[in-house]
Amino acid sequence: MKNKGLLLGLFCIAVVGISCNKDDQESNENVTINAKATFGSGRMARLNSDAIVNLTSFKINLKEIEFEMDDDFSSGDGFYGDDDDIELKGPFELNVLNGTQEIVSLNLPNGVYKEVEFKMARNTKSGSAMFGKSIEIKGTINGVPFEFWHNTDEDFEIDYDDSNQNIVISENSTAIVFNFDLNSVISNIDFSSATDNDGDGLIEINPTSDDGNQSLANAIKDKIEEFTDLDD
Repeated sequence: MKNKGLLLGLFCIAVVGISCNKDDQESNENVTINAKATFGSGRMARLNSDAIVNLTSFKINLKEIEFEMDDDFSSGDGFYGDDDDIELKGPFELNVLNGTQEIVSLNLPNGVYKEVEFKMARNTKSGSAMFGKSIEIKGTINGVPFEFWHNTDEDFEIDYDDSNQNIVISENSTAIVFNFDLNSVISNIDFSSATDNDGDGLIEINPTSDDGNQSLANAIKDKIEEFTDLDD
């Protein structure tokens, strides 16, 4: 860490629910970080290939979240500058298909941020249903159950769709929302190519699948990264 002030700010962030001294928060604002998945009406989409995909679950595991400060960033109190970043350590296990989920509420220094980065990584909790996975999607393809998962470790550098819109933390700030656009993911993947090679009635799409869907698993993972942005 760059300086004593940054360490103090990170302590405020990491220990949620324990207030730091008021004087140390004078240039900070309380911001809620949320995540959501956008999917079509009734959570159903028809693909160009005429396959119909219905999603019932979308889970992700985040290892950390980082706010990268703009080159001209200044908090006005000498604690933070443009060579500092703010990191929030997880893990955060999220299920966001059915609405917006709060990840954490924290104090952030007022100013303009270059981008937000989060690291998606495999879950290391042996008792979790997500153990060994970083992404999981469940649903049906033409009425046949499918389960997609991947164990990728990916850094997501995300911003607004509008390149002219800055990430600004000020007294008007309330929330930052990670939006996983599953509408775009689904419409850019040919799910009709998915196969159930072992004939067990479940289409398994993952890097080690006996159903032969490894390439499809990597394509879905890549599209999730491509179509994740900050919600306006």
